[in-house]
Order: sequence, then structure tokens, then C-alpha cells
Amino acid sequence: MENLNLSNMPVIPDYIINDDFTDNRYSWEIVSSTKENAIISSNGYEIENKDKDRWHHFSLFPDIDSLKGIVIKCKLEVDVNSGLGQVGLIWGFDKSMARLNKFCLSAEGKGCSIAHFEKNHRPTFHRFYDPFIDSGLFYRSAVLEIREKNGYWFFRVNKQLVYIAHQIHFAHKGVGLGFYLDPGVIARVKKLRVYRRPINKAFSSN
Repeated sequence: MENLNLSNMPVIPDYIINDDFTDNRYSWEIVSSTKENAIISSNGYEIENKDKDRWHHFSLFPDIDSLKGIVIKCKLEVDVNSGLGQVGLIWGFDKSMARLNKFCLSAEGKGCSIAHFEKNHRPTFHRFYDPFIDSGLFYRSAVLEIREKNGYWFFRVNKQLVYIAHQIHFAHKGVGLGFYLDPGVIARVKKLRVYRRPINKAFSSN
């Protein structure tokens, strides 16, 4: 009998969310108002912040105990008619949303921001900003990745590591996660993967 080589076995991820936005199986917010729009269409989860002076979010609370060992990957793109500002992920909050973390890209296609902040942005407890990260959001989909490992958070844009910081610098109030939009920004979320084990197959940016 041959020995079974476990190293060659495919790694099956323990998915918490595995969403291509072909339907609304996770009950994302669907809305049409003077302040915001959110629909699921053939283009993915299309979200728009119509407000002039407030950021908006589209969030949910997955049925998990903690974010320890979690991996969050999100593929998104910005509409060509979008305004300026940032778009990206928020995580680590409870339903009061008093404190959150965000990992965002500039809607202009260059620059990324990572922060732990109060919902009104006063104060900001921790912030990292790199103006030179080129995400190419207007020209192709960008992939954001957040990974928690051994008490540290690792942040990547299109597989490029951009920042590492200890969890003490970030809010860990709850398991809420979602999407962040600055005023005037229009975006399409194409994929969202949240899991606890590494995916053997590469997460394509195409």
C-alpha cells in the first residue's frame, strides 16, 4: 500500500463567507435612497455613497466567535463616474460601530490607508498611509487582503505586502465586517472571501 502524501493534498479552506455576488445569500443591504444605493447585479455588489459629507458602510456580522486567524480577501473596482475619496474594507466592530478598523484604497487609483478610528473619525487611534501604492482601480480590479496571524495583522494590495502591525493597534470589539465608501464614491465588489485556512489555489486578480 502506498503512503499517502498529505503535502500534495489540496487545502480546503474553512469558508465563513464565499461570495461572488451572484445572489444575496448573505443578506447584504439592498437600498435605494437619496443618501446611498446598493444592489446586486451581473456586475457584483454595486454600492454608492451619495452623501456629501459622511462616509457610508455596508456591513454584516458573520456567525463566528472571533477574527483570530482570519483571512479576508476582497476584489473590487471603482466606477469611472466615481468621485474622489476612499473605498475598501472595515472590520473588527460590534453593532454599536463606535470603533472600527479600515483598509482602503484611493478611488483615484493611487494610495492606501489603514486606520483604527471612531465612527466620526474623531479621534483616530492608529493610522498608516502610503501615497505611492498603485492599485489601478480605474483600469482593473484590485484585491485587498487582510490576514491575522499570531497576533499581527498583515495587509496586502494585489498580493503586495504594504503593512504589518500588532493587533493592539486595532479595534477588536466584534466580528463585524463590510465595505467603506467616502462621499461620492461608486464601487463594485466582485468577490469576497473570508476563511481560516489558506487557499491552495491562487486568488486571481483577473
